[in-house]
Amino acid sequence: MLDNLKSYKVILASNSPRRKELLAGLGVSYEVRTLPDVDESYPAHLQGADIPLYISREKADAYRALMQPGELMITADTIVWLDGEVLGNR
Repeated sequence: MLDNLKSYKVILASNSPRRKELLAGLGVSYEVRTLPDVDESYPAHLQGADIPLYISREKADAYRALMQPGELMITADTIVWLDGEVLGNR
């Protein structure tokens, strides 16, 4: 399955050491690109897993205009959800 990635230039839209470690551990070659002003806020009605999904999509949308043919962008976000709320809420 990972062999399919060889036909793309993989772009990691994150400076997260953990995400870099995960890709490197999979043997995936990648380039890091980050934008300084990506808004990571989210609508108050979102709950649980919908929050990082929303933020990841917002990040992908921010990068879309910068993408070149043959590139594959990886975006991600994480939260800690406990007892119906985000811990360390921004």
